[in-house]
Amino acid sequence: MNNEVLNLYNYHAWANDQILAHLQTLPEEICRTTIQSVFPNIHDVLVHLYVIDCGWLDILISKGFSEMTAEQIDQLQRTTEQYIQDMHGNNIEEIQIMFTRLSDRFRTFLEHEDLDTICAYGAFEARRRELIQHVVNHGTYHRGNITAMLRQLGHPGVQTDYTLYLFVKTV
Repeated sequence: MNNEVLNLYNYHAWANDQILAHLQTLPEEICRTTIQSVFPNIHDVLVHLYVIDCGWLDILISKGFSEMTAEQIDQLQRTTEQYIQDMHGNNIEEIQIMFTRLSDRFRTFLEHEDLDTICAYGAFEARRRELIQHVVNHGTYHRGNITAMLRQLGHPGVQTDYTLYLFVKTV
């Protein structure tokens, strides 16, 4: 059963890599060009994706927390600020390295942990495998934002459909 979740996560990592590789073919300033969209620029979408993926991995590893104490909220804020700071000023190549390292950490976790374990986030509880599904869906949504933003800036997007991933895996 872990193989299915690992495959789904591998799709997420592949799709992120497709987007980042595509962005490397475009002028660097494209990622920081301000536009009217869900995020002010593509770089901010990438930061958001990275920070949220890091946060969920932290929660998954720790099996979460059942109480949302002031201390817990403070720790989440500090950790989030650190992840944002880690991304500050990085170019696309450096961002891709950070995403690759994060994917490696996720895969190690997925290969060695019980994904049916319940993970709490305050009063909310879900199985780890369900939270991985959320991570993948969240990434798909924001990769769509990036594609829309690229088109708005006059550049094509890149295919990241799950069926393309499955096809590429078989050839």
